[in-house]
Amino acid sequence: MQPSCTNGSRTMRFLRFALLLCAFVPSACAHHSVLPPRPPNFELGGGKISHIIFVVQENRTFDNIFGGPSGLPGADTVASGMDSNGNSVPLGQIELECTYHVVVTDCSRQDPNNFHQNYVDACDAPSPPPFTVGQPSPCRMNGFDISQNTGTFDPGLVYSYADRSETKPYWDIAKAYAAGDRFFASHNSESYTAHQYIFSGQSNNVVDEPDFGYTPNPLTQFLIPWGCDSPAGTKTLRLDPLTGTESSSANGPFPCFGYRSLADLAQAKNVSWRMYSYSICQNINALDVNQTIRFSPLWPAGEEASCPYAGNVGTDHFRTPETQFLSDVSNGDLASITWVIPGPVTSDHPGVPGGYCGPWWVASIVDAVGNSPDWNSTAIVVFWDDWGGFYDHVPPYVVRDQAGPGFRVPILVISPYAKRGYVSHAPGEFGTLLKFAETTFGLGSLGTTDSSPYVGSLDDYFDYTHPQPFVPVTKPNYTECNYGAASTNRLAPATSRWLKFIHDDD
Repeated sequence: MQPSCTNGSRTMRFLRFALLLCAFVPSACAHHSVLPPRPPNFELGGGKISHIIFVVQENRTFDNIFGGPSGLPGADTVASGMDSNGNSVPLGQIELECTYHVVVTDCSRQDPNNFHQNYVDACDAPSPPPFTVGQPSPCRMNGFDISQNTGTFDPGLVYSYADRSETKPYWDIAKAYAAGDRFFASHNSESYTAHQYIFSGQSNNVVDEPDFGYTPNPLTQFLIPWGCDSPAGTKTLRLDPLTGTESSSANGPFPCFGYRSLADLAQAKNVSWRMYSYSICQNINALDVNQTIRFSPLWPAGEEASCPYAGNVGTDHFRTPETQFLSDVSNGDLASITWVIPGPVTSDHPGVPGGYCGPWWVASIVDAVGNSPDWNSTAIVVFWDDWGGFYDHVPPYVVRDQAGPGFRVPILVISPYAKRGYVSHAPGEFGTLLKFAETTFGLGSLGTTDSSPYVGSLDDYFDYTHPQPFVPVTKPNYTECNYGAASTNRLAPATSRWLKFIHDDD
């Protein structure tokens, strides 16, 4: 995912975005049906949790969010990293958003590569894969400087921590609730693979993003699905499960697979589930890859779900844009299992104008749930889908298989039953989250990473005997982050595939 943006005379106007969205999407005011009652006699987490909300953010490591000078108290962080020459490299502060004055002048050059080969280079193991399954990772974590093309990327971007004034909501959440410093992405690649593991615990041995066979328009690329709705002729890259070797070209299958997801397990047990996303066509909509969901009556039908320019969707299982979550939860319309997938500017993805909206978005979710009728029975799990090319000093805790786990990413657990101001050192990965939902609702197992002997649990984050009141999270007053609200014009002038509709056409 390599966004690009250039300086120009157009001024970002979120109000413009809202008006254009309405023009494109007559169904924006579609009726949202309320889910049927939840079946009784769940085997609940601690007997207390009947709602789990997975909030997925993008492309950051634990050291990038919580490291740097005076890192998160109680957590394993560093203020400097090591490069391939054995030199200590101080972590420098960077802003979450694409900027025009800090590192480089092109947004695409503020988005480090995070594909599988970049992982292998950054890992810097004494010898190449395959790695020995069941053993600690051999990664020396010293190759982040050579994992990027230094002619394109400033190493100061990779060895970095995010601006504390912008990430303050994350720090406030960590100090008020629970965080984990031994949580890892389930894969050693980027967002396409990540979201397959988040929903299904596997990726059919596919790695990196699909190859459409042509160079898409960068302004619309993020609305071209990575799944069953991909363009005809789309191919994939494969990762050999025995050797850990990536195919030299995209000769793998069309990205539309028959394996099950956690949504399938929930559906089979009549447990309500729902995904909120920016668009049904959004490339990281992982359920578009699952034939069992995509080609079932559960998938939205009609013009509003026609890719790549899908309109707003309002079904029991799919709602767009993701901001619909805020009104739904305040009205008590919350599924048992919910995934909230971010929009372009709310994702924390590097190289995005307005990237400071990510912490604002997460704080908005937490506050909406905390002030809702369902707070007392809810666990919110916020985590990041992959490493994003940024430095982290902690190697994966184990070699589960040749696909992962990958590098460390942040995790935050917010609940009346979350330990307060607690940093867990219990190892885990995305399969841990699958297992948590499966156990909480008695769903059975996907038989993928959720059943790995190394996957761990979230038990260490909770104390079910002492529920605590909601602690509000103060979010910045960024009205422009709320698509269409009155803008303070903080966003820099830019054009970007992330912000196709968020500009002035004049």
